Order: sequence, then C-alpha cells, then structure tokens
Amino acid sequence: MSKTFFVADLHLTIDNQVRTDLALSFIDKVINASADLYILGDFFDFWANNSILLKKHLRVLQKLQELVSHGQKVCLLFGNRDFLIRPETLTPFGITFLGEEAEIILGPKRIHLTHGHTLCLSDIEFLRYKQRMWPIFRFLDRIIPGPLENYIAKKFILKSKQVISTQEQVRFDFSRNVIERHFNSGIDVIICGHAHKLKIQPFGKNCFYALPAWEDNKGNFLVCTDTECSFHEFSKSG
Repeated sequence: MSKTFFVADLHLTIDNQVRTDLALSFIDKVINASADLYILGDFFDFWANNSILLKKHLRVLQKLQELVSHGQKVCLLFGNRDFLIRPETLTPFGITFLGEEAEIILGPKRIHLTHGHTLCLSDIEFLRYKQRMWPIFRFLDRIIPGPLENYIAKKFILKSKQVISTQEQVRFDFSRNVIERHFNSGIDVIICGHAHKLKIQPFGKNCFYALPAWEDNKGNFLVCTDTECSFHEFSKSG
C-alpha cells in the first residue's frame, strides 16, 4: 500500500546544521519508504531568492531532488515565513510548487492542504499585514542585493517572533467556520501546520489535522494511505 508523508514547520535556517542534518535524515526515511512527500510551509525559517541563501540550503534541496530521482513526488506549499519561494527556484530540483493552498486526491479522499494561516481568520492583524506588505516584500525581493536582503529578513523574522509570542491564542486559532466550509464543499481531510502544536479534530466522518513544529533533535510527521492517516515521531536515531 502506497504511503504519503506530510510535514510542516521545519524552520530550517542557514546557521543551524543540527536541524538541517535532521531534515536530511528524514528525507532518507521518505526515500526508503518509497513514499511521496508534501511540505506544508515554513520549511525555511525565512526565504529570499538570492544565490547566498540558495547555496546555504543546497544540501537539503539536492536531497529532495534525490527523492524525486527515485520516482517519488515532492510537493511544497509556502507558509507565512517562506512565502517568497518561487516555482522557478524549486523546478530545477524536481519539486512541485503548490502555492498557498492545494487539493489532492488520495484513494477515495479529497484532501485540502495549506500551511494554516489561511484558516486563522481571527488573526486580523496578520491578514491586514499580509495584504499590505507581502506584495511589497515580493517586489523588494527582486531588487535588493542578497546580503542586504538576508540581513533585513532576519531582523523582520526576529520581530515577527516577538509579536507572535504575545498573540499566540489569536494567531493560531483555526476558524471553525472555514474548516466546516471546506468539509461542506466535499473535502474529506484537512492537513496543515502553522500552530506548532499537534491537533486532531474529527468533524463527523471528516478530520482536521494540524502538524506540530519540528525541534532540533526530533520532529513529527503524518503518514496517509488510501484508508487511514497516523502521526509518527522522527529522530535521527530512529
């Protein structure tokens, strides 16, 4: 029976090789399982489209390319941290870019995938910020030199983390109305990340899964077959 792996919120950085090594070992696990892999955003703690950052994360991208070379599928959605990722960055590595939200079919089930911020309508401050600032960042990403862009991005992420820590209850509150709207449209399963905490919530015959964030020494992932989904923990020793 074929398996599909789902992960979110690895938050890989250019200066944390421990977590990068953990991600490389995990991708080897996916290869050995002959499974497809879906990455549901915030794979990188921040992203900018320049050669410096690409070189720093090249080992991980090449490992994903190795997975693809085995005939397995790698698909990536962007999150609120790595929203600057472009399809042309991923295509050379065989990675399929799915944008902000996507729907896939596994056996008889329709599955809605997203990082999770699109399900949090109570986070009005972020939604306004996204509408106002994301287009500006995407424009600046094309014109600012790499070293300066990475410096600014790091400062922005640090400030963003400080803001999030004071608003976690609002920012990570998944809106029940949005979830039910997806299920009423025929979706059977919703899988996301973003809240950094494990959540499994049945809605009748349907189910909502929120994946937890990874740490330096371990991470959780969801495995789905045609008939069921189950959570698993991964560490470098396992």
